Amino acid sequence: MQVIKRDGQITEFDPDKIYQAILKAAQTVYVLTDDLRQNLAQVTKKVALDLEEAKVERATISMIQSMVEHRLLGAGYITIAEHYISYRLQRDLERSGYGEHIAVHLRFEQIR
Repeated sequence: MQVIKRDGQITEFDPDKIYQAILKAAQTVYVLTDDLRQNLAQVTKKVALDLEEAKVERATISMIQSMVEHRLLGAGYITIAEHYISYRLQRDLERSGYGEHIAVHLRFEQIR
């Protein structure tokens, strides 16, 4: 499978990039234990399976990010999802030239 990057370039899908992005978000709030790393590797595998099941030849970055967010939330990693999404939004703002004027900090609340 291939991925369409934001600049339009096409590259081969690399699940390790997803894993590294999730780890970066996780390490902003947790100490990365072996168990946590393994659990996040499982989240990454599920995202890769979701992409396979979607049967798209070329996934977009936003499609992959949405799947990562969905899987993190579904696995109960609410805080990691907050940081993952905040980082992605902040980077989008920076690319648009607003990064110096707006800071993104998300906080989710579960509705019961």
